[in-house]
Amino acid sequence: MARGASSHFSLKRAEYDRYYPTVLGVLQNSGFLVLDAERTEDRAFLQGLPRTGEGPGIEIEIRRRPKGVDVHVLVVPHQDLPQEKGRFLMKQGVFGTLQSDPASDRSLADILPGLRRDEGERQVDPRFRRTPTNIPEWIFFNLKGGTMTWFLGTVIGLTGAAYLLFWAPEGPYRRNDPLMVGLLLVLAPWWSGIWGRSAARGLVAAFVTVAIPVTFYVVSALNWALPGLARNPQISMITVFLDALKGPAGIAVPVILGILSGIVGAIAGVIGGRIFPLQMKRARSSESI
Repeated sequence: MARGASSHFSLKRAEYDRYYPTVLGVLQNSGFLVLDAERTEDRAFLQGLPRTGEGPGIEIEIRRRPKGVDVHVLVVPHQDLPQEKGRFLMKQGVFGTLQSDPASDRSLADILPGLRRDEGERQVDPRFRRTPTNIPEWIFFNLKGGTMTWFLGTVIGLTGAAYLLFWAPEGPYRRNDPLMVGLLLVLAPWWSGIWGRSAARGLVAAFVTVAIPVTFYVVSALNWALPGLARNPQISMITVFLDALKGPAGIAVPVILGILSGIVGAIAGVIGGRIFPLQMKRARSSESI
């Protein structure tokens, strides 16, 4: 029964033709001498022995996939590797019968980081970043994380809600209660929420969009300050809540309406996230297979 260690992983962004010379370089830099190789259009085998003549040997199989490559690595004592050209221990199906070998485990751990490195996306030296690291990315209109669209959507939605409550011109539409409620508690939070591009951001955006202008409206309607902001005819839903919550308790109305609109914003945020997905941190380029 063979002794050694093995690993199997895939590189989703690697190209077969480019990855093959990368493996050759990793083997040479790791102290292996490539003694045998077999390569076809979609599959390659490499066999390496330690340059010093002592320690484990290695075999690597690379398989082309529609997206990326699959890599199989086998490390065994070099005496166990076949001596004949064109013969590879991998082809004999030894993976399922391997016994642990400490030296092979160490060699495998040393070489895997180099083999797993995916050159599909190069890392940028922080010194050469286009934006300073001590300044928030959204200030530079970096839309990848969604912060800027979330902020702008909330500001526009809040401005629209405030305009509807305080500055919109007079007209018959202001006496249409379903229309006014729909504009304030559905359309405005929907706009803010969809640009949040996630349920949590959508909820927060919609809450802010409705709660802030309604707070000023309620303060004026209760005659505490800001006279004249609560225009006639007043918004029916706000009036209903103010009649139910007498006196200082009326200050809870913005919170209640903010929560109701937050539900709308959360739904809109989910839909916005499907239409304009947030770009999260990339997953590791190598995955076990």
